[in-house]
Amino acid sequence: MNLRPYLGIPEQRNPKGIGLFASAYLNEYERADEDERADGDAALREAERLLEWLADNRSPAFDRSSWGYNFDWQNSTKFYLPATHPCGVVTVFCARPFLRHYDLTGFDRSLEVARDAATFLLEDIGTEFVNGYEVLTYTPYDSYVAINANALAADLLWRVGRRLDEERFLDRARELFAFVVDAQTEVGGWHYSVPASDSHLGYDNFHTGFVLESLSRYAREKDADHPAREAYECGMEFHRENHFETDGAPKFEDDQSRPYDVHAAAQALITFTRRDDPDDAALASTVLAWTLDRLYDSEGYFYRRIGRMRTDETPYIRWSQGWMCLALSEYLGGR
Repeated sequence: MNLRPYLGIPEQRNPKGIGLFASAYLNEYERADEDERADGDAALREAERLLEWLADNRSPAFDRSSWGYNFDWQNSTKFYLPATHPCGVVTVFCARPFLRHYDLTGFDRSLEVARDAATFLLEDIGTEFVNGYEVLTYTPYDSYVAINANALAADLLWRVGRRLDEERFLDRARELFAFVVDAQTEVGGWHYSVPASDSHLGYDNFHTGFVLESLSRYAREKDADHPAREAYECGMEFHRENHFETDGAPKFEDDQSRPYDVHAAAQALITFTRRDDPDDAALASTVLAWTLDRLYDSEGYFYRRIGRMRTDETPYIRWSQGWMCLALSEYLGGR
């Protein structure tokens, strides 16, 4: 039951959702072959329309390219983020399609936006010292250190730095990746935050996927005995063996099955299509089959989750449709 219209809450766009859909359209553009060129060109036009919207709807709180949510957000007792004020995670997911657009088209303006967003991460997000590393906080206004947020920022900084050959981005990415590697526990997973007691989450599924996806591009450039490569391989093994049921259902945490959340299913499709590995491919296919069977509605949308008592069938656009749209495009591209 949707009470928002009766409470006077208007329909709005979530910038993070727009970033996910833009990335998915760019994947479809790249995947289209000559026989599907018209479809590919249409996907590119739609991606560029969404990128234009993102460029026009950056956070007004900072001069540099950054994005936040379209609603006030109270994160437990850790911080409060007013609507449109930026955070690192949302900025990364909105900047990624600009960088991808540049890679596919060579459009310099898109690279400029990605560079501007990387500069925001470099200079405007808050910092804390943890175990000898200067790491990023979740927003410019708090002291909360989330490991996945640092991994996501490191990945964007690394990729922008590589394209521009700017050492300041590369150095910062190396330090953040070193922190992420150091934060890995002996079992191969990552807690949500540092210290771990700052979060109610333990080794949860999709945030582990965020860390591994972010680490993958950096780690695979390294030798097999490099700490980042070892952390990535160990983390993938932990993730594969502890976060999924035998039928492909994505567990919520390593020691807790439900709720089976579509976000975890979507991120698994992305994480396990990053390597040419038969075990990864088999798991991705199994997760996809389970998701289509249990979380897909015949009307054409995905449910949010299957809980202990009930299934949340609300057709959330960003949490469910945006993530699955991106995940399916990644899976098809990987196949």
